[in-house]
Amino acid sequence: MIEIAGISIAYETLGWIVAFIASEVIGASKLKENSVAQLAKGFIDRAKPARREDEKVAEVRKAVALLQETLRRLPD
Repeated sequence: MIEIAGISIAYETLGWIVAFIASEVIGASKLKENSVAQLAKGFIDRAKPARREDEKVAEVRKAVALLQETLRRLPD
């Protein structure tokens, strides 16, 4: 983790943000005609974050909803 302006950011997140910005800059400029830049952009486009937090959050929300429904059905 790295802290920038009081905000803790994981190295993977920071790397993904830099790659996204680089991809947008290369795609919007004349650099996309450069073969080295094309190679870098292709790598960035194929690289997906290995993180699965969104899927875990969805699973936890489903579990919480199921627990809430179960608790509602319990007799007083």
